[in-house]
Amino acid sequence: MIHSFSCKNFYSFCDLTTVNFRVNEKAPVNNGYFTAPSGNRLSKIETVIGPNASGKTNLLKIMPFLKWLIADSFVVTPAAPLPVKPFMFGEQKNKPTELSADFEIEGNVYTYSFSLDDTKILSEELKVKNKTNLKITRKKVFSRQWNEEIKKYELDDKSFNLPKDFENLLRTNASVVSTAVRFNHKESQVLLNFWQKVETNVTEAGWVGDHLLPNAGQQLFEALDFYSESKNETLKKEAEKLLSRFDLGLDSFDIKKEKKENSLSINVSVAHSFGDHTGHLPIQYESSGTKQLFVLLKTILLVLDKGGVAILDEFDVNLHPEMVLSLFSLFVQPETNPNNAQLLFSTHSHLVLSKLDKYQIILIEKNEKGASESWRLDEMAGVRADDNYYTKYIAGAYGAVPKL
Repeated sequence: MIHSFSCKNFYSFCDLTTVNFRVNEKAPVNNGYFTAPSGNRLSKIETVIGPNASGKTNLLKIMPFLKWLIADSFVVTPAAPLPVKPFMFGEQKNKPTELSADFEIEGNVYTYSFSLDDTKILSEELKVKNKTNLKITRKKVFSRQWNEEIKKYELDDKSFNLPKDFENLLRTNASVVSTAVRFNHKESQVLLNFWQKVETNVTEAGWVGDHLLPNAGQQLFEALDFYSESKNETLKKEAEKLLSRFDLGLDSFDIKKEKKENSLSINVSVAHSFGDHTGHLPIQYESSGTKQLFVLLKTILLVLDKGGVAILDEFDVNLHPEMVLSLFSLFVQPETNPNNAQLLFSTHSHLVLSKLDKYQIILIEKNEKGASESWRLDEMAGVRADDNYYTKYIAGAYGAVPKL
């Protein structure tokens, strides 16, 4: 589970920015929160609200980028650049990007941090909190620092049991964990298992559903391919159940895969029933909202089933506001979220503000220098627990609204 994550000099964010799932004792006692094995209270949901081009997608990119860096960066070629961009104005564009995340595995709270540019990882460090009867301390698990003079990393892994001569295996564009799991390093595999449970629809270029991006339709194909696998039959039935709630008359969908030479085709027939009559439609004739649900439910149900974190940009695209409320309520209710999975999403469906607490609302806007700034609503002075957040936001009381 995620406690918090932060960035500095990352895309449209110039200064240090933190997204926090941790809440204090003042937060309400309801199903939107849970107590982790570490004793920390965490929110199950955080939503990001703000005008177009305020930086919402860039804020959501942090976790997917960390997932790639920690889990998959070793897959790229050794000479490949790191897919990260600094804030483009002023002196920051010549300074490194800083990223960090606090996360919990089996009661242990880790802090994993990086400093990097597009050519190399400059520093990398993993710490874990130690609890004693007197205080809580942070113990270094491992660290590495680039030494420009000798063109080599200085590695400290006394508490991480890395393979012998591991420093000779280090690459400038691959994390320690991503490298170590290739050598069956058990401690790295534990960390990898956590980050593999981060599911998202955000890429380096932005939201994958954007039709202006290449291969935007690929997400629907991948979702249908996922549902077609026999191991995912239970999740397919759950998706059908939810789709039938949202789409009047929809009963089920039948998926048939066919391999032709070097390509794979997927044909989907969607059954609709009204009274005693049932008809079947190819999926291309379904509404945009139904297609969007096919894609969203893949990520949502996967995370709810196994636990983890779902990070979803443009959560409300093609969906009725009431449908958005129903989807995020799946994360709130213990019956549908027994593993305390977490959801971070951006939306322009501001009705959700009427269903959330001030600890679950992140506002974002750009300042006069073009830099994105974000804050959680409880950080603002004078915001009461019984305020109508929806009405006040629409009225402009909190900022983060379009200046037209």
